[in-house]
Amino acid sequence: MALKDIFTTQKTADKEQNFQQNDSGDSIAVISGASYSARGTKDAGYCGGSSQALLPSLHAVYMQLTRYIQQDEKKQSDRKIAIRQEISGLEANKANTENHLKTEKDKLIHEENKIEKITKEIDEIKENPKIVSGDSFAKTSFWIGLTIIAFLTVYLFVFYSSAAYSAFFKDFTPDDTKITQAIFDSQAIGKAYADGITELIFILAIPAVFLGLGFLIHKFSEEKGFAKYLKISGLVVVTSIFDVIIAYAIVKEIYDIKAGGSFNEMPKMNLEMAFKENNFWIIIFAGFVVYIIWGLVFSFTMKEYEKMDKVRFAIKNKEQKLAEYKTDCKQIREKLVNLQGEINRTQGEVDKLKIQLESYVLYFNDVREGINNYFTGWIGYLKSTSSSQAHIQECEQIKEKFLLELKNSDFIKPNSVSKN
Repeated sequence: MALKDIFTTQKTADKEQNFQQNDSGDSIAVISGASYSARGTKDAGYCGGSSQALLPSLHAVYMQLTRYIQQDEKKQSDRKIAIRQEISGLEANKANTENHLKTEKDKLIHEENKIEKITKEIDEIKENPKIVSGDSFAKTSFWIGLTIIAFLTVYLFVFYSSAAYSAFFKDFTPDDTKITQAIFDSQAIGKAYADGITELIFILAIPAVFLGLGFLIHKFSEEKGFAKYLKISGLVVVTSIFDVIIAYAIVKEIYDIKAGGSFNEMPKMNLEMAFKENNFWIIIFAGFVVYIIWGLVFSFTMKEYEKMDKVRFAIKNKEQKLAEYKTDCKQIREKLVNLQGEINRTQGEVDKLKIQLESYVLYFNDVREGINNYFTGWIGYLKSTSSSQAHIQECEQIKEKFLLELKNSDFIKPNSVSKN
């Protein structure tokens, strides 16, 4: 039986009347816990401990406890003062939230106006491209950058193909102790072809790898967020490691030739010794640094190329701003939904508290202890009559369900009561 049904059942009313007649004028709320227990034992004896009679009995106890709290004018006055203070606090919070809501609505209107304005500007550019004034120097900058890129590309192709051949395939001779002879081999491609097609493909692919890494640096620089810096740093580190490997291999070959022709014993080459060799850093700067320059010039050239297409660049720039404005509007709308929900929840709490002010204020703790003591007496009777464990458990379930429904009821405040 649900709690709402308890208030309407005729059986409950009859049972409550019987308890009132047996109460001898004493309020069950003001007697001791022992008297609660004694009353439970006595009432259980009247009905033989029937589980069907337990629920209306509990309801009768609840109603008597409620009447006592309701008639305590001082306690009700103190509690209603606390509720009025709580209402004032909630209404103040609601007013602040409403002000915040108004501010966000004004922001939304402002952002929507910006969207409307920039959308019109994009449409005007598409309808009349001549209104866009371009950068007259962009074309010159583009061709200068393209020329530099062309020469740097040729240089990097020659350098890395020759350096890769020298590092991995070349048989050094005593005449190759000069760094220029060790790095730049004019016959590198021809010799690689003579050694086999696989070797040729390898030394031709090496420059493409570095150019590809440089291109990726440009593409990553166009991305948004902090992740792009991690990607670019990773590419630079990979390239530098590759260059160090090539430089070390070439310097080691030169060193080994010198050691072989020396009358004095020389230690074996290691990475620490390589870092102290001028030739090592010449190779690094001739390759890695030029590779970095190539990447920067390539990015600059591509940006100037975008400026050459005045209409496309202008539209792209405005579309990026439009996307940012739309993102801002979306975030503001989400915030408005949350703020309105907060206002509605606060108003619901205020309305609920105002309803309590119109009647009486009852806390769950006002009735829980009395009902538990009453039920202790009821169970005492069942145990004295050797009732089955199943019957006792059934009664306990009825009592727990009754308390749970009271706790979740809109008529009862769940928080603990004070001494008042």
